[in-house]
This record gives sequence, C-alpha cells and structure tokens, in this order.
Amino acid sequence: MRPPVACCVRRPCPTFQGSRPRMSSFFIDRVGGLTSRCPPSCAAACLAILFLTNTGSGQAPSITATTPRAIAPGETRDITVTGGNLTGATELWTSFGERAPLSPDVENNGQDAGRTVFRVTAPADAIGIHGVRVTTPGGVSSLKLFVVDDLPTVAEAGGNATPETAQAVTLPCAIDGYVDNLSWDYFKFDAQAGQTVSFEVLARRLGSPLDPTLTLYRADGRQLASQDDSPGLSSDCQFSYTFEEAGTYILRINDIAYAGGGNHIYRLRIGDFPCVNTAIPAGVQRGVPTTVSFAGAHASEAVPAELNVPADFPGEWINVGTRRPGGQSSGFVMVHVGSEPEFVEQEPNNTPEEANAVALNMNFNGRLDQPGDVDRFSFDATQGQRFEFTGRSRRIGSPTDLKLLIFDAEGKQLAVVDDNGTDEGVLNFTFPADGRYTLAVRELNNKGGGRYGYRVRVAPYQPGFTLSATADVVNVPAGGVATITVNALRRDYGGAIDLSLQDLPAGLTSLPTRIGPGATLAVLTVKCDPGVAGGSLTPVKVVGTARIGEADVTSVASVRATLQGMWASTILVPGQLQESVALAVAPAKPLSLSIEPAEIVFGKELRATVKVIAQRGEGIDEAIQLAVIPESGGLPANVTAEVKPIEKGQNEVEIAFVGNENAPLGPFTVVLNATHTKENVATVVPTPGIGLRLEAPFSLEPNIPEPKLAAGGELKFKVKLARNPAFAGEVKLALDQLPAGVTAPEVVIPADQSEAEITLTAAADAAKGAANGIVINAVAVANAKQTATAALPAVTVE
Repeated sequence: MRPPVACCVRRPCPTFQGSRPRMSSFFIDRVGGLTSRCPPSCAAACLAILFLTNTGSGQAPSITATTPRAIAPGETRDITVTGGNLTGATELWTSFGERAPLSPDVENNGQDAGRTVFRVTAPADAIGIHGVRVTTPGGVSSLKLFVVDDLPTVAEAGGNATPETAQAVTLPCAIDGYVDNLSWDYFKFDAQAGQTVSFEVLARRLGSPLDPTLTLYRADGRQLASQDDSPGLSSDCQFSYTFEEAGTYILRINDIAYAGGGNHIYRLRIGDFPCVNTAIPAGVQRGVPTTVSFAGAHASEAVPAELNVPADFPGEWINVGTRRPGGQSSGFVMVHVGSEPEFVEQEPNNTPEEANAVALNMNFNGRLDQPGDVDRFSFDATQGQRFEFTGRSRRIGSPTDLKLLIFDAEGKQLAVVDDNGTDEGVLNFTFPADGRYTLAVRELNNKGGGRYGYRVRVAPYQPGFTLSATADVVNVPAGGVATITVNALRRDYGGAIDLSLQDLPAGLTSLPTRIGPGATLAVLTVKCDPGVAGGSLTPVKVVGTARIGEADVTSVASVRATLQGMWASTILVPGQLQESVALAVAPAKPLSLSIEPAEIVFGKELRATVKVIAQRGEGIDEAIQLAVIPESGGLPANVTAEVKPIEKGQNEVEIAFVGNENAPLGPFTVVLNATHTKENVATVVPTPGIGLRLEAPFSLEPNIPEPKLAAGGELKFKVKLARNPAFAGEVKLALDQLPAGVTAPEVVIPADQSEAEITLTAAADAAKGAANGIVINAVAVANAKQTATAALPAVTVE
C-alpha cells in the first residue's frame, strides 16, 4: 500500500488513505496558517476535522470512501472505511445483510478517527447497489453507496494516464478508481477472437459527480467503440463489444468535461454480463411466483429470473441479477415489491382491437420494442370511478419518457399526460360513464427498443399527501432533542397531518408534531432520555397520518430527494434506501432546552406566550440566541414570533406568538433553534416542538329550551360565550334577521364573564309563524375584526 497523503492538519488524510497524491490547491493548518497543502477534494473534510479538533469529541461519523467499493455474493472480507470521527466505531450497517463488526485482525482497529476496518459478509443471494453506514458512540453516518458484485475487484494503481502506461488487468474484473482533473485513466487487457465483452461504469449510480465516457482502442491506437451516456443509466455508460481478432486492447475512461478529483470515483465493470437497465415486470406481487425478464441493450441475452417474494416480505424493493447463458458475471436491476397483481403486456397490442384485456386492480408493465410502438390495455370502468395511472420508467432505469392516453370505446381521446419534470406523469381521471376504456402507453418522442421498459401503477384516487424528509440520519443527543424537517405535497386535502417517527428504540420519544392546515412543512422533533447509551443504529420511518372523510390515510416520508442531493443528482436511487431514516443516540450536549407549556392556544388578532428554559452545562454562560427553523415556512402563514435571546446570566425567556386577522385556524408545530457561541465555538440545539393551536377568539352557544314567543310577550334565553384562552375582552351581541314586529336589544358580555341573557320582544301585531334564520352576531368591543356568529333554532311567534 502506498503511504497516505499528508493533509493540512498534519496527520494522515482521512479522505485519501492509500490514495495517490493530487495537485494541491488548498492551504491551511490547525491554527489557520498557510503551511501545508491539501488535495482539493478533501478540503471540506479537513475543515471539518479542524473544527472538531477545536470543539471536542463526540461528533457524528462520516464516510468518505470504502476500500474496496464492493463485495462478492457469499463472500466475507475486510472493508476499510475512511472518513471522519470514526474513533470507537462499533459496527457497519449494511442494507444487504447483517451488521458488520470490526475486523479482529487489524491492530488498534477502531482507534483511528480517519480509518476503520470491518469484517463484512454478503449473503449468497445479494446483488446490486446498496448502502452502508458506520456507527460510533458519536452517532451514525449518512449513507455511502456500496456494491454487491460477482466481478472480482481490482484497484486502480495510478500512473496510468497515457496509453503507454495503461494498467494491465485480467478479465473479468471490476476496477475501483477515480479520475484526475483534466486527465483520464487507461487500462489494457487481452481478448480472444469472437469474445463478447461488456463494459459498464458505475459512477453517478454510486453518487459520484463523474460523468463518464468510455473509449475502446486497439493496441495500435485505432478507436473501436465509444460510449457516453447510456439511456436510462443516469449519465453512466454501458456497452458490449465482440472482438474480431485476438490481441491486447486498451480502454480509456474520463469525465466528459475532463473534470476530476478524489471524489470523481468509478467502478468500471468488465465481463460477460448482459447489459440490462430494468426488469419486466418492474414490479412483483408478494407471495406470487413471477418470471422476470429484462430490458436493456442486450436484454434478449439475459436469462429470466424466477422470483417468489414471501407474502410477509416487509420491504418494497429488491435487487435482481441476471447472466447470459453460461455467463460468469451479472447485470442487475431493481424491482418493486407490492400487494397488487402485475400484468405484462402481450404483443400484438398496437391497435385498439388488439388491446390487452386487463382490470383496474392490477399494474401494467411492458416494453416499447421499436420506435413508434404503442401498447394498449383495455378495461371496464363505471361512471364516477376515479383512478390514478402513475408512470414509472426513468427512476427505475428505463429511458422511456412515458406518454399515457385514455380513450373511450369509440376511440375518442379523453385524457393525456406526459412527464412531470424529470419524473413520469400521473393521469388522474374520473370515468364519465359505464363502459369499456383503453389506456395507451407510448414514448413521448416515439423512441423505442430493447431498453424502453415501463410500469404503470393503477390505483383508486385518494385525497391525501406525499411526504419527504430532508435528512437521511438523525443523531439525538442523550437527554436532548433532534429534528428532521418534513415536507408535504397535498392532493385535494388541506387539513392537519400528524407526524411521528415509528419503530423507535426504548428511551426515545417522537414528540407531537403537526403540519397544520394548508401548511406544507413541519419540523419533527424526537427526544432522548438521559443516560441512553449510543453506539447502535435503528432504521426508523417518518409517518404522516390524517383522517380524510371516512378514511384513515397514512404516508411514509421518502428521503429520495435528500439522497439525490448527496449523490450528484442521480436519478437512480436504490429503492430500498428511500423510505427509512437512520437514528442513533449521540453524546449529551452541554445545552438543552425545554418549553412551558407544550402547547399554546391563540388565534386571529390574538397572542400567547411560551417559556423557553435553558439547562446550561459547563461553559454555557453567554447569551443564547433563538430563531425559528426553518427561516422560511417555519411559522404558520400570518403568524409572527417575537423572538428574544436568553440573556447572559438568565435561564429562560418568554416568546410571544401573534396571529393577524388572516391567520389560519388549526393545530401547528413550531421549533426554535438555540445558538450559544463562546470563543468561536458554537453549540446549537433545538427546542422540543411547540404546539400552536389557533382557534377563533370566541364562539357562541345559545340555549332556548322552548323557542316560542307570544305576540305582545317576551322570550328570554341564555347565550354562552366560549372564550379562546388568549381572549379576555368585552363582546357585544346583536340579533339579525328578526321577523317583523320582533326586537332584541344589544347586549355586552363583560371581560370577566362568559354568559349573557337576551330578551326577544314581540309586538302585538308581530308576524305569526315560525321565524327561521335568526342569527346572533358577536363582535369584540375593542377589535371589530374579532367576530363570531350563531344561528338560533326556529322561533315560533304565536
């Protein structure tokens, strides 16, 4: 192994253990002087180390790289994790098997902040792209993508930037490497006449910013093939080539824009695997044996997979591998797992007369085999049925830009939808009459071929919401609180959404959190009891629930967008990593906050206060600044918070929340962040969620035991005033819509009372009969914007 690169903190660089030196462009040392050089791609990691050196231990770990980047199915081997804050590492969590312990064969293993070695075992049936996390007493890391691959791994040796210095490799293999800025890597290998070899780069699909290009040459420099973006593979490339002559060949990999650096990693796969990109069907039903074929550049050469996912399988995605007949290496794709039947289109089905007969209780799968191909599915529907037809292609590896169309029995087009940005469209349709209908599936630009698979999910329409979480990890300090922001995309539902974390371990509590009516986000808080030990990881789900009409609606938050932000905007995020968040207990912080009360009630033109109480530990003796998080959207619309600091020498402060005349009514949750800064060390902690319940200033409840009024007589009745706890003013009552000849004086309810008596007086010639529509109008004496109304029961004038 080559010696580690020396970095700016004058210790082995955790980002580049075992890597070749790079061109220097970053200069710092422990105290900010310009004394040594750091590779540009590890600058951020080194800055983090400097900060942690000055702020003490107990920080959450991070993974910069794994060596190697893959393990073979059924293999047990040591995997080296490099990164930050790895001291005391306890385990490596994997999405494909058991949690991996530290390797017992490495001296002082687990004592290096930048490097730990784990003994990892992959199940024999595992394949494809997965994720790993490292756990320490300081918490748990974010995900790092990792491959289970049946190709043997070769490490890029370096010094291979020219054809003359190309690194020799033996096929089959997979090369773990990275591309320098303004450079390229060359490899050479021997091939036999008539031998077909597949080439594939995993780069964007591993979260790398590398946009790879492969070029194949003969030994004399003549170019044989080149491949940039392969359709459906999120800027990665893949192709096969059959060699006419035996000999030595050269393969070059570079970034299309010649960008590079230590984070421009790749796994270059070279073998006899079939080039596939998605499965057909792209989904399977639990408990139902299913034959899965494949879509891809060489899908016809891929051996179908026989799947039988158990009926109690808890996940929603699996990886599936395939080989050529007699092949030694696998291509792999992701397959969705659900509870609905899956139908695979049968050709010919291009014309309305040839449409495949299906039902609305199943999903539709297929492939557009040639340019201009149209797949048609016909089914019965009844008037008023409302269904959603959701396209799935690009996020499962297919290049198909789906266009969905619905036709009636006469062939009249009733609805159409194509894409929704980088995702496929959703056709939301209400059937206008009983009858036979046809769904047509085509490619928006009339493309087609072996790669162009798709899946259409069919489901009854349900008003509701889709949730997304803004972090894939939550480290909760012992005795403290941690947060995760949850966004909601609503569908014909504007009410409150209750949020919680499910599957929490003992000692942790998901605090009450609501996305209020009309709001699109809330900050969910989780509290850890003092003394709970760290060092272990628990996958948890962020769940939202609401009662919508007669249905209880539940949605699990996705972290897909968050992972895309971490992984160079890759479209292909492994499905099994999208719907869980890793939670761990971190060391206690020297500052924690509590609130009193847990919920306050106010409303339009009202204010209420909450007390924020600081528990100061050692060194926390300066003023503590408070702020609503997030800055945009952290408060309900038309509500403000009069935020003040907890001053030096004080342990609490009262914060007022104020609603204006347009403030929404309903339950909301707000979180404040507290920041204490001393000697350039910032300690930041959140409050528990503060419940805000916005209600009307007051409401009326009239009580008329016998609503009868004699002509020339009086009818007295009581009106109760239910006050918002934040309202204490006088209220004036007046009756409206009284029948002719009936009067009632205005009444004022004093600030210290909540009931009034109203007298209806009927003249001798008052109109006889039932008087419907009489209302009581209430208005606050001090603020005419605060009002309420109540209807009286029908009053009969006799």
